[in-house]
Amino acid sequence: MAEKEQYKYESLIKVFIILGGIIGLFTQILALAGISSIPTIIPHWWGTSFIIILLVGIVISVLTLICGLRKQTKTGNEIVPFHWISFLILAILLLIFGGGIVACVLLIIAFILALIDDLV
Repeated sequence: MAEKEQYKYESLIKVFIILGGIIGLFTQILALAGISSIPTIIPHWWGTSFIIILLVGIVISVLTLICGLRKQTKTGNEIVPFHWISFLILAILLLIFGGGIVACVLLIIAFILALIDDLV
C-alpha cells in the first residue's frame, strides 16, 4: 500500500477545506429556507429543480467536510481523496450546486497551496 501524501501546509489546507465545506453547507441550508443573502450563481426562479440542485449541493458540502477531515473506510482507503485535484473538483461542484462563491474561493486557495506544495 502506498504511503499517504503529506503536504507541508496540510493543517492550513484542512482549515480552508473545512471552512469551505461549512460555509457551503450553511449557504445551501439558508437558500433552502429562502433567506439566502450570500451570492450564488443559481437563479431562484428554477422552482422545484432549485431544491434538487441544493440537495445535491448539500451532499457535495458533506463530501467536502469528509475530505477535510480525512475520513477513511474500513479498508483504510479515504472516502474522498485528500489531493489537490479533488480540491479543484469540489470547488467547481460547490459553485455549480449553490455552495456560494466564498466556499469556492476557500477551496481554490487550498487547491493552490496543495499544488504549489506538490510542485516544489
